[in-house]
Amino acid sequence: MQDSLMNFELRQAKPNCVVLRCRGVLSWEDRVALADGVEQHLDGQAGVLGVVLDLGEVTFINSAGLGALFQLAQRLRARQTRLAFANVSPMLKRLFQTVGLDHFARIGDDLNTILDSFSAPADQPQPQADARFWGQAPSVL
Repeated sequence: MQDSLMNFELRQAKPNCVVLRCRGVLSWEDRVALADGVEQHLDGQAGVLGVVLDLGEVTFINSAGLGALFQLAQRLRARQTRLAFANVSPMLKRLFQTVGLDHFARIGDDLNTILDSFSAPADQPQPQADARFWGQAPSVL
């Protein structure tokens, strides 16, 4: 069994977006630190449209870590805040698509592209590839 080795660094990227840089292994033990850290940062802030997890330095996510990501997606959704993942390796991207996490969060390669997508006006149509993220996600949580 892998130890909990995830490190998080939270920063305000834009007035309406927060970036959480993740390093190491993501497991179930990290779920509280992950979700609580994000929620504490968002408390009292108005207008935050999105939270982006930068996964460029994540070495492993186990099934319990995936559960923690779904839990975070649900908590952010209740706040009407979007979740996205940046710098996702091809292996993690396939995993997220296989388990359906792409129905609840945008998955991208480049952090700046993801951040720019949160600046798009609400009345501007989003690219078709993002329809599941920007539209209504299935209610399976």
